[in-house]
Amino acid sequence: MAGTIKGMTIEIGGNTAPLENALKDVNKEINSTQKELKEVNKLLKLDPTNTDLLRQKQQLLGDQIKSTTTKLDALKQAQKQLDAEMKNGGNVNQEEYRKLQREIINTEGTLKKL
Repeated sequence: MAGTIKGMTIEIGGNTAPLENALKDVNKEINSTQKELKEVNKLLKLDPTNTDLLRQKQQLLGDQIKSTTTKLDALKQAQKQLDAEMKNGGNVNQEEYRKLQREIINTEGTLKKL
């Protein structure tokens, strides 16, 4: 099975490599934004009233929320595909399915925290 989410193609059914590859770019973007956000937070400790840094922080948080939402959508789409495959009697690796569920829970928690 394959599904497309905002330019990402996800194929599920024993082979999780396409999902991992699709999420790799999103994870890179999230990590890059987190690093930049840490730098801004360090500078804000020195000067908490700097409006440029506050604006940058808000923009970075918005980018982080957008990237995390994209990741969550991709994970939920993959879960729907696995659920449909299991419903149709397909063979689904239970370990990978549980791993996917944990990743969804973790991503939802991160999004709430942001």
